[in-house]
Amino acid sequence: MGENHHLIERANVEQMKNKELLRLAQTLKLSILDRKILREELVDKIMKEIDFRNEADGPEFILHTPAINIESLIKRFGKKVAVWGLNLQVNPGEIVGLVGPNGAGKTTTLRILTGIIKPTSGSVEVNGFDMLSDPIRAKSTIGYIPEKPTCYPSLTVREYITFMARIYEVPAEVALVRMRQFVDMFQLDEFLDSYIGTLSKGNLQRALLVGIFVRNPPYVLALDEPIYGLDPRGAWNLKAYLKQLRDEGSAILISTHILEVAADLCDRFVIMNESTVVGRGTLDELLASQENATNLEEVFLSLTGGIPQ
Repeated sequence: MGENHHLIERANVEQMKNKELLRLAQTLKLSILDRKILREELVDKIMKEIDFRNEADGPEFILHTPAINIESLIKRFGKKVAVWGLNLQVNPGEIVGLVGPNGAGKTTTLRILTGIIKPTSGSVEVNGFDMLSDPIRAKSTIGYIPEKPTCYPSLTVREYITFMARIYEVPAEVALVRMRQFVDMFQLDEFLDSYIGTLSKGNLQRALLVGIFVRNPPYVLALDEPIYGLDPRGAWNLKAYLKQLRDEGSAILISTHILEVAADLCDRFVIMNESTVVGRGTLDELLASQENATNLEEVFLSLTGGIPQ
C-alpha cells in the first residue's frame, strides 16, 4: 500500500480547479518562481514530476485469485439462521451479483465479508488475507458501500474523502487528482464543504463512493444496493465505471434485489433464498436450468417460490 502504481492521467489533472492545481504543485514540492504562470505550463510541470515519480514505482499491483473467497459460511443469530453453507468466489475481472429477496442473507454475507460481524463458522478471505486471523490487511484491500449508508456526521465531504485517502495510504498527489475526478463524476462539487450529517441519502452515497474510489484500482468491492438512492445520471455513471473497473481487473460483488441492475451489470449470479443458495451461474446457464424462464426475473421467481400465476 502507499505506492502510486498507476499513472495519473493528464486529462484528470486538467479538470482540476486553479486552487487545486496550486495545492497539487505544493504537494509535489514543485519550485515555481514565476509570479504568474500559465495554467497549461503549470499542468506540464505537474505531469513531468508525476511521470518521474511513476518511473520509480514498484511493479503494478495485481489482485489475488480469487479476490473474494467465502467457504462453508454459516451465520446464526440465536436460533435464526441467516446464512447457511455459502460458498462464493469472485475473481479479478468480473462482477458477481448476489441476488435474493429481502431477508435472504445478502446483507449479512457482505457484513461478514467486510469484517463488521463474525461468522458462526466458515472462512472468508479478501485478496488472500483471512478476515478473522488477518483483519487489518483483509480490510485494507476492500471497499464497501452499505445498504443504509452512514458516515461521520461532523466531517465535511472534503474532510471525509481526505480521511479515507489517509486510511488507504494514498499518496497526497493521487488523492487530490482522484478526488476532483470523482467529485465531478458524481456531481458533488457544491457539497464538498457541507457536513456529512446534512446530506441527503443520495448525496451521502455519492460521498461514500468517492471515498472508496480515491485510491488507485484494481479494487475488491462489496456493494450493497449501490444504485438505490442515486439519480439516473449518478446511476449511469456508476454502472459505466464499474464495468470499466471490471475490464481493468477489479473484483466486484454486488448485492441487490433489483433485477434490472443485476442483469445489466453482472457476469454471473448467486441467487439466495431463506439463507441458502438456490441457483448460481451465468444468465445463460440459469436460463438453461429453468425451462420456462426467458429472463433473469423469471429465473429468480422460479427459484424463490415460483412464477406467480
